[in-house]
Amino acid sequence: MHLTPEQLQRYEEDGLLYLPNVFGEGEIEALLEETRSLATIDHPSRVLEKDGKTVRALHGSHLTSPLMAKLVRNPRLLHPAEQIVGGQAYVYQFKINFKAAFGGDVWKWHQDFIFWQKGDGMREARCAQAMVFLDEVTEFNGPLMLIPKSHRHGMIDVEAASSNGGWQANVSADLKYTLDRSDIARLVTEGGIVAPKGPRGSVLLFHPNLAHASAPNLSPWDRTMLIVTYNSVANVPLPPGEPRPEFLVSRDTRPLVALGEMLVA
Repeated sequence: MHLTPEQLQRYEEDGLLYLPNVFGEGEIEALLEETRSLATIDHPSRVLEKDGKTVRALHGSHLTSPLMAKLVRNPRLLHPAEQIVGGQAYVYQFKINFKAAFGGDVWKWHQDFIFWQKGDGMREARCAQAMVFLDEVTEFNGPLMLIPKSHRHGMIDVEAASSNGGWQANVSADLKYTLDRSDIARLVTEGGIVAPKGPRGSVLLFHPNLAHASAPNLSPWDRTMLIVTYNSVANVPLPPGEPRPEFLVSRDTRPLVALGEMLVA
């Protein structure tokens, strides 16, 4: 699958592109089954909500799961990512965000690139983020909210929250780098807010400098999203200090080779 010139232009202008029904029901069911299995494994790459029992996120699953390793090489994700970054790409980060029914907590307003620039030494925001809807996303179960065109401002440099430290502060409800109210108000005045909703199997592509957030999930429906961050092989980070764990930042920077279209038999 490749993006059309019109789709690429829309992505460049707005910083996001929503593609419905990219993966079929059988594929999503297999991904969900694998996700549920991975979520039972007690490992530092698994992050819990503040209640200490509800899974908030999994990281680096493509390093241990053959199905997830196959997914990141699927041409329906890889080819659009290569178009966006302008060449060969590798998996920089892989995560699954669980916003559990009645228990999924907030993600505050932020940009992703600032975490990678300050934490990993990434030079440019030459990445493509591909989010796969593993559940149907509605207005009720905490959809991702994004501010179109906010990526045009580049990285908005904000101070780290003084109480937060370590990589855990990059994945908790109390994020290390968040945008303040004045920034959000200004960006929303310019670009508005969108919250793409749709069936499971849909894909959302968005720029790493696009401001985004999500509210708690107060509904009885889960909202699970899988996010693959592809980075250009010409943009490999140079860590300023001790590298973050490999499940957060992949150290295999070899360019990916697309596999066949079929994800599951």
